Amino acid sequence: MMVTKGEIESICNKKYVDSTLCFEVLKPNPTIAKLDFTGLANFLINYTSRNVSDVLKEIKLYEGNTTDLQTIKLCEELYDLSLFSDDHALKALAARDYDSVNFKVGGTLENMVTCNEELSTMKPVPQSLIAKNNVIKNLSGIVLTILECFIRKEDEIESICNRKDVDSTLYFEVLKPNPKLDFIGLAIFLINYTSRNVSDTLKQLKLYESNTTDWQTIKLCKEMYESSLYRDDFALKALAAKDYDTVNINAGVASDNMITCNEELSTLKPVPQSLITKNTVIENLSNIVLTILECFIRKESRLCSH
Repeated sequence: MMVTKGEIESICNKKYVDSTLCFEVLKPNPTIAKLDFTGLANFLINYTSRNVSDVLKEIKLYEGNTTDLQTIKLCEELYDLSLFSDDHALKALAARDYDSVNFKVGGTLENMVTCNEELSTMKPVPQSLIAKNNVIKNLSGIVLTILECFIRKEDEIESICNRKDVDSTLYFEVLKPNPKLDFIGLAIFLINYTSRNVSDTLKQLKLYESNTTDWQTIKLCKEMYESSLYRDDFALKALAAKDYDTVNINAGVASDNMITCNEELSTLKPVPQSLITKNTVIENLSNIVLTILECFIRKESRLCSH
């Protein structure tokens, strides 16, 4: 999926991003408009590499204008390393080896920091070079932000379905028609979706009252469903308040309610398989919410906050 204008703004407004540089480099144009997050990272790594190459030529000109050849030679080595790192980062990105991308791009960023520390000891201080190194450092920072906050997130959303307690078929069926959401939005959507299922199935449960003599079981399940509606509503409010412990408790109770109801329904004669199937769907939806909460929302990187 192509990156939207709003997502570009989200990238450029992240806490550790140079927003002026980010908006300047990623300003709307036909090339940027056709890219997804991986394409955007690829574009920026190439853009960074061209800057490294251009500034390296300028650094070499200092060899004839300073007696501090040791500092200049060190920066040249760091720039050569950065060209090598950026090339490897591109290959790692294509292979979806995100740890290597992080390591290589992070290496370029650190190289710029080290070079600037050395250049600041020179007399006179080459401010123009330092400014250009900072541009390369900040470009690398934008790549790392896109990687950690967007590319990994897309990959992780896909990986939710492979979690042990997640019904992958249900997950893709429910989320396939929907636009891209962040983890909070995903949890909100799923809790609301679960609550609608609870409400619809509760109506079906009430129809069983006239088709069975086991009033006690039906009454218990109705109470479980009413409890789940309350719990889902409470979980939404807790999620908005970032009270994740409360979300966990309430989504967990909603899941347990379905298990208890199914255990009771399985004793009926005949066994209401349709109801049991619907209860299991609701249980699995609640488990997906719990997985997203524990594995993704709680673990979102500090880098990804505004």
